[in-house]
Amino acid sequence: MLEVSGIRKNFGTLEVLKGVDLTVNKGDVVAILGPSGSGKTTLLRCINFLERADSGTLTFDGERFDLGRMKKADIARLRKKTAFVFQSYNLFLNKTAIQNVTEGLITARKMPKNEAFAKAEQALRRVGMLDRKDHYPNQLSGGQQQRVAIARALAADPEIIYFDEPTSALDPELIGEVLAVMRDLAESGMTMLVVTHEMNFARNVSNKVIFMENGVVLESGTPADIFDHPREERTREFLRFIDREHS
Repeated sequence: MLEVSGIRKNFGTLEVLKGVDLTVNKGDVVAILGPSGSGKTTLLRCINFLERADSGTLTFDGERFDLGRMKKADIARLRKKTAFVFQSYNLFLNKTAIQNVTEGLITARKMPKNEAFAKAEQALRRVGMLDRKDHYPNQLSGGQQQRVAIARALAADPEIIYFDEPTSALDPELIGEVLAVMRDLAESGMTMLVVTHEMNFARNVSNKVIFMENGVVLESGTPADIFDHPREERTREFLRFIDREHS
């Protein structure tokens, strides 16, 4: 479904991605792990064209693109097949929950308003936020705001959803409600690529785990491969550190 090969990205003289390869099959839930500064978020942003990669290829649904020479029309077309959930929600503060979900459908996709609102209600119901549809972001908890952001992603009927640290801005007691929604999406067959520090999610919900360090994929495999039998000492060291942080 999605294959990235040799993706590279520099910020000035800093080489952030050093030739990353990644394959995502339909229905996969891929967790990307790694320390801060390893290139995880940059990889996600380059794949969804929020950042422009310097080089590499991307194949989506059998169609191949040169990431260093992407045309605006191709980017717009590919983005209609994907959705992005940010760690900081990125909701419009002056719009209600349902207006946040319908905005992109009406403005970017030219969907009729009645159809957009029906789709938005369906998406909000799925994440348990329909009863808060007329609330503004400042009337919602962080977990509720993130669930609205997930509803916004779902309403676009994406083939894949990219999640960038979706729980990192949340208080610990609110993380569970967002992870429960993501688990439900995974069980329904949604294809997901998730940058996360939530080890339980990576171990129990994902079917593929990638560990990044210094702009490269150091190792990848099933959750059992990575958590129970990591090949690389750096992976073992990272997991020990995370265990200490959460013990």
